[in-house]
Amino acid sequence: MKNKLLFAYLLMIMFVFAGRSLPAVNIDDNISKAKKEVQDNNKSLDQIKNKIKEKSVYSEKLKGQEVDITTELKRINRELGKIQAEISRLNKKIVRAQIQINMIQVKIVEKREAADQTRKLLSRHLRVLYKYQQSTLGYLPAVLANVPYDRLVKSEKYLKTITQENWQLFQQLKEQEAEISAIKKELEVQERQLEKLQTEVKGQEEVALKQKNLKNELLAKVKGQRKSTDDEIAQLKKEANDLQNLVDKFRSKISKLEKEKIKQRQRLLAAKKGSYDWPVKGTVVSNFGKQKHSTLNTYVVNNGIEIKADEGTAVSAIEQGKILYAGAFKGYGQMVIIDHGDDFYTVYAHLSKVLLKEGDSVAKGQPIGETGYGKNSRNDSANVYFEVRQDGKPEDPLLWLK
Repeated sequence: MKNKLLFAYLLMIMFVFAGRSLPAVNIDDNISKAKKEVQDNNKSLDQIKNKIKEKSVYSEKLKGQEVDITTELKRINRELGKIQAEISRLNKKIVRAQIQINMIQVKIVEKREAADQTRKLLSRHLRVLYKYQQSTLGYLPAVLANVPYDRLVKSEKYLKTITQENWQLFQQLKEQEAEISAIKKELEVQERQLEKLQTEVKGQEEVALKQKNLKNELLAKVKGQRKSTDDEIAQLKKEANDLQNLVDKFRSKISKLEKEKIKQRQRLLAAKKGSYDWPVKGTVVSNFGKQKHSTLNTYVVNNGIEIKADEGTAVSAIEQGKILYAGAFKGYGQMVIIDHGDDFYTVYAHLSKVLLKEGDSVAKGQPIGETGYGKNSRNDSANVYFEVRQDGKPEDPLLWLK
């Protein structure tokens, strides 16, 4: 694109310097080249504008994705906030549980010490009882024969008391062991529940953080794509602006060349005024412009002249050109219109015969028809109607004829 712009600028400079003293042929060539450049550059400009449109649509799409991702990130951040608050709450609960666990551990130690004391006491009682039983049972017959009844009764009461205390100690020991076991189980359950909750919440946090990281990466990617797209749009707009400026310069140059062409043509045609041979030899019976009609006794405007000539006389083209029209025309009989180029035309009417057809080329001085009354002609004599038009306006033919 830049190379094309550079070439176009060079071509533009060439036109600027070359157009000052070019002949008409070169002016036409330069106008044609400039118009081709305008056409090509407009095509390139349309392509760039289409690209800008496509890129702008894509940029808006990326902008929408940015908004969606940002909204999703806000949601994730809110969710993370809740999760982190839950983690904080669980951590506090775990701390409290740990304090409770520590207190329970102290109680366990205390209860174990108490249980150990009970166990020792029970063991001591059992040993005493065992020794007592051994000492009494071995000599029981002799003892019973010699011991008074009241002593035997007291010994029995003592044994019952020791037995009851031992049983109570044994029951207390069982209860303490059961209580320790229950506390440990409850503690283990509480620890497992807290660890499970903590693991679940941390898992949620990991998932949310992973989502957040992925969204941040995606957001960064989309922002990068949008920046790249916007930079490309800016570059395309600059190229479009440069190309538009170039097109405007070419159009300005075309306008100048066309004005120069008109001036050259006008100078050329002006130089030719009064140099053309008459289309037919004869007498002018009706002049150009506002004329009084002899029959109607009113004024009419003639766009050409009428030349009176003998019937059957050849009517010739005053300049080379191309037959634009050849045939009957209401009120004008047989008529021929010749295009000589550069918006210069001549008209020949009230002919009795046309010798050429539309599209034929005609040379300067070549016969194109014959005089006569002709069919569909309002003339009642062999007058030839002759008209000269330049730039779409009729001019006095006498100014162009010798």
